[in-house]
Amino acid sequence: MNESQSKINKSLFYLFLIVGAFLRVFQFGESPLWADEAFTQYWSKSIFEGEWRWLWQIDFNPPLYYIAQSPFSYFSTDLGLQNEISARLPSLIFEFIFIIFAYRFLKLKENNNIPQIFLILWMVSPSAIEAARTGRGYTLLLLFSFIAWRKIEEILKENQKKKNEKTISAKNKIIFTISATGMLYTHYYGFLILGGLFLYSVSIKKTKEYLLALIPTILLFIPWLPKFMIQLNRGNEMIQDITLTRIPRGLISIFTGQTIFLENFGMENKDLILCIFVTGIMSFLLLKSMNKKNKLLMFEAFSIPFLAMLFSFFGLEIWEEYWFLPGIPAIIILIAKNLQKTNKKNQIKFYPLVLVLSYISLQISYYSHQEWNLAKGTGAKIIFANTPFDIYPLKFVSESRNEKDYETTYSYYKNERAYGEKIAKKICDESQKNTGSFFISGSFDPIPSGGVIQDLKKCENLKLTEEKIGRRVFVYKYTSIKNQEK
Repeated sequence: MNESQSKINKSLFYLFLIVGAFLRVFQFGESPLWADEAFTQYWSKSIFEGEWRWLWQIDFNPPLYYIAQSPFSYFSTDLGLQNEISARLPSLIFEFIFIIFAYRFLKLKENNNIPQIFLILWMVSPSAIEAARTGRGYTLLLLFSFIAWRKIEEILKENQKKKNEKTISAKNKIIFTISATGMLYTHYYGFLILGGLFLYSVSIKKTKEYLLALIPTILLFIPWLPKFMIQLNRGNEMIQDITLTRIPRGLISIFTGQTIFLENFGMENKDLILCIFVTGIMSFLLLKSMNKKNKLLMFEAFSIPFLAMLFSFFGLEIWEEYWFLPGIPAIIILIAKNLQKTNKKNQIKFYPLVLVLSYISLQISYYSHQEWNLAKGTGAKIIFANTPFDIYPLKFVSESRNEKDYETTYSYYKNERAYGEKIAKKICDESQKNTGSFFISGSFDPIPSGGVIQDLKKCENLKLTEEKIGRRVFVYKYTSIKNQEK
């Protein structure tokens, strides 16, 4: 490679690192928080005040990310940060730690340009960007998962005959225990990751060693086990039936981001076609790297989708696309192993793929932001159909005077359908006193937001005069019939 080509490659490398950083903060503080992010913000604040019941009575995720989030949430007002920014900072920080760890690990293990290819692909990966922008514990789970896979490989394959290697073995087991326990206390998808590790240990006939290494993690999780049983029952309420489109959508989203992007466009749209095209290219590169030498990476990449699909067929719906994130580093490393075989002189040909991924990531961020604009301009006349899984809890997060209302909303959760009916009845009764127009905003969760809309059809005092519908957001305008008669 001549000097000019080397400079071009280096310039493009740094350019796309900057692009990846930009995509993670694009419209970072402008979009209202999605429900899960706002609830994380609210509950993590409560930890500082000694209130823990939200973490096991209401939500079905473990407490570790809430604990990590709590200083950001609690002190955000004092620091003058927007809720959106303070809720998402921990997620970005954990991803940054993961990037440093993964890059340094690959630099030590690989004597080629795999670390650079991995870094650039990760920085523009739509799935990675979406997870980093989401104020939840996905990137913390990613960090623990990546460490656990690296350490279990060393534990299962190391030779313990030499005394100095016994010390190394002890360190590896301690780090593995911390990371495996961290996974379980961050997200219950950690159980699927441990399942993937088990499948790998079976494949290399080291099952006994793996189970022995897992004993400390099991013991450390026992204190949370009673809460876990409550949360398991709580999570079962959220089970949905698997549909024929969920599997291909989930697999496409591994390469090209959340299906929010795919569902915002019709099949005829060039951007959806571009997503499918990129998925095809990356799948081809991935398949070319699959061999016995990469067995660990193959299990790390595919055990999560495999187990998720298996559980889905048994009735447990766990095809949330963000949850595939822990397997994506292995997928990108496998692709990088294939791309590094390319002649360095032709390495510049790799960047069109990076450019396309950057474009897709930008489109996802842009269209996600557009969703929230539906409710703009409605002012004080809007009614938020807030529920445990609805869309505008930020109203309660940002206004402390509404915290009791927020708690009241949750207290009705056990009879969610009745709560939706109560909202509709209250709105209908109020419409007899007020002859003006108003808006109702919420999500498409059928109960109670959709239930509110269904029940309002029975209200003889109101007429639906305008509707705006996004993928996640709806805004309906209602006008009193008395007002129309005037």
